[in-house]
Amino acid sequence: MHWLKNPKLLDELDARGLIYWPNKEGGTPRLRYYESEAKGVYVSDFWDDIDVINSMADEYQSYSTQKPEPLLERIIRASSNEGDLVADLFCGSGTTGSVAERLDRRWIMCDLGRFAIHTSRKRLIELQRKLQADGKPYRAFDVYNLGRYERQWWQRERLQGYDNDHRRVVLGFYRAEPLARPTTWLHGRKGGAFVYVDGIDSLLTRDEVRAAAQEAHAAGGRELHCLAWEFEMDLRLEAQAIEASEGVHIRLLTIPREIMEKNRTDAPPFFEVAVLEAEAVYSKVAGKKKVDIRLKKFLPSLAEVPAKELAALKERAAKDGFDFIDFWAVDFNWQEDRPFEHHWQDYRTRKDRSLKTTSDALFDGYPKKGTYRACVKVVDIFGCDTSIVVEVRYD
Repeated sequence: MHWLKNPKLLDELDARGLIYWPNKEGGTPRLRYYESEAKGVYVSDFWDDIDVINSMADEYQSYSTQKPEPLLERIIRASSNEGDLVADLFCGSGTTGSVAERLDRRWIMCDLGRFAIHTSRKRLIELQRKLQADGKPYRAFDVYNLGRYERQWWQRERLQGYDNDHRRVVLGFYRAEPLARPTTWLHGRKGGAFVYVDGIDSLLTRDEVRAAAQEAHAAGGRELHCLAWEFEMDLRLEAQAIEASEGVHIRLLTIPREIMEKNRTDAPPFFEVAVLEAEAVYSKVAGKKKVDIRLKKFLPSLAEVPAKELAALKERAAKDGFDFIDFWAVDFNWQEDRPFEHHWQDYRTRKDRSLKTTSDALFDGYPKKGTYRACVKVVDIFGCDTSIVVEVRYD
């Protein structure tokens, strides 16, 4: 098609080395195109050039709806610039946030599933570690619980918003008999035990447990069952102290979400809260005191376990509860009015199932001598969080 060009233009192109002259006789001269100067071609509406995720790939998360990173990279590059904010409101395994972080975008991810949140958290931490190892900048992130939507909807739509109806339903599924004259702290009886049912949209606290235990003791009871959706940190340890002071045996049981299922009639199991115990361990390096945390005991609640697997998992948990820990982290200087700081963490990956039970942080970042509180957070293989506070003496 050279005959369409002005001969003067062809001479200019040839002088700039932009015409390719074939060596063979009869070959056709052609224009040279350089990749660095090319604008590329438009991507078609049908994307069939991105492969599915290989199960052996590093990005594979064993998540049924996981999307390939190249797909999200194409979408994010085409739709945003560096520093822009990318949101994925049903984040699944966290592919969007991982790719956005790698491409220097800010991000927000949301999901209702505990397993999705936990998978995404581990994935972002793994990316942070890789960026740090490569000498590249990386950023911290926070995980927030912004609401208890499922229970709030159930209370509003099915129970007309009343906590008394909620307690009646919970007592029914627990196979407990409602008291004829319930009080603030005692709502039912099961066998010889009094039963307290916490509010549908609240956190069971040590003050509530103590008040219920005192009232049970005054009524002649020797056992108290506290049923709740969520529990204050360290409550299991606090309950042991309340048992000793009030002379009442206390059980802390999680209300199963299955009771909210429409037309549910059979009673799902109510499980004890998880048990977590840890202690501070000390060492000296170059004459300076260092602090770490050792896990002493962990028993998962099994509240999220399918019924058909329950018996086998109970036996396994009794032998070694540490097998159920998927992730744990330590904030060595935890303060109630501040977010949890991940000073150290360890977790299992698909390729490496080992897990440390003692941190190796050698932490010494306290501002001065004194007594501090370390917060230990454990996430089990079911995606459930359990946290306790450990006293640290730094002198």
